[in-house]
Amino acid sequence: MQLILAANRAIAEDVGLLATFGGIGVVVNVIVVYIAIQIRGERQQNREYRASGGRTPGN
Repeated sequence: MQLILAANRAIAEDVGLLATFGGIGVVVNVIVVYIAIQIRGERQQNREYRASGGRTPGN
């Protein structure tokens, strides 16, 4: 009986750890994708600004 309880507890802890670290991984990936989208948008805005004859800093 103790072996079954120990196995159940171990499985429950494993599932909890997988959920915790899996969730953290999802959150980190969402943040990284958001940053990449922001960078892409800023680069596009910079290109459009330069193409319209805008001055770049230092010029």
